[in-house]
Amino acid sequence: MHFHDLRHTHKTWMIEDGVPEVAQAKRLGHRLPGVRGIYSRVSPAVEQRLVDGPRKRWQATGER
Repeated sequence: MHFHDLRHTHKTWMIEDGVPEVAQAKRLGHRLPGVRGIYSRVSPAVEQRLVDGPRKRWQATGER
């Protein structure tokens, strides 16, 4: 396993959690092309989803 593999895992989890593409791009340091990149914004509610997804997974590992 390499450090970069963690980025792939995180991206997969964001997809599973239904995080919008614009929020995924922001979290990973990417930019969306064209108009989507100019006019798309990440709301506080979506920011909270970005935090809640990994937190729930972390808590679930302690329950096993």
